[in-house]
Amino acid sequence: MNKFLPAIGRVFIAQIFLVSILISLNGIMNTPDGYIAYQNGLMSHGLPGIFAPISVIVQLLGGFALFVGFKTRLFALILTIYTFINALSYLYTATLLPSPVFLIPLQQALQYTAITGGLIILMQNPVTTFALDNVTKTKKRK
Repeated sequence: MNKFLPAIGRVFIAQIFLVSILISLNGIMNTPDGYIAYQNGLMSHGLPGIFAPISVIVQLLGGFALFVGFKTRLFALILTIYTFINALSYLYTATLLPSPVFLIPLQQALQYTAITGGLIILMQNPVTTFALDNVTKTKKRK
């Protein structure tokens, strides 16, 4: 059972990014001015507009790569940087809002910080069961 737990954790972290970006892409594609709304949502947290396409690419590719276990350490590092930037952006938003409204972005900042911690652990031990990383390592040994 213990050999499956890291793989389950990797998939759970990956689904955060995959489900989130699929929901966002659905809104972008099915809403007039959906992309502009997505961009404005990010800008409301103090992130520049260029962060919108970067966010889509990082979440989609990074989430999928973690899900299948491809280049796990690299994509965990990229997603760690991404989630830490998001955590800081929500902390920035929390400082601008009055009490008790600031608690919502503060909670989101803490959630992103927790995800960052999980990704850091995954970077330390990127080899998990049912990962494409294992397939390439097995072929190199033969």
